[in-house]
Amino acid sequence: MFLKRLLTICFLGMLLYLAFPPFVYAYLDPGTGSYILQLLVAGLVGGAFVIKMFWSGIQTFFRRLFSRGEKPEDEIDD
Repeated sequence: MFLKRLLTICFLGMLLYLAFPPFVYAYLDPGTGSYILQLLVAGLVGGAFVIKMFWSGIQTFFRRLFSRGEKPEDEIDD
């Protein structure tokens, strides 16, 4: 138990040290902004594509989740 807690504290300390360095001598060239914008647009388009591919499954999930004991419209037996 003590070793697990010690390792967790060390890991969090190292993570904070790497996330907030004392001095940063870095240069961001003008292409960095356009690259970040490309990543953002690609992520949004990819997410929209995934939602489009699984849209019927998402609808069915929420219909079953919010129905109150009644069958969804597409499962009603005649």
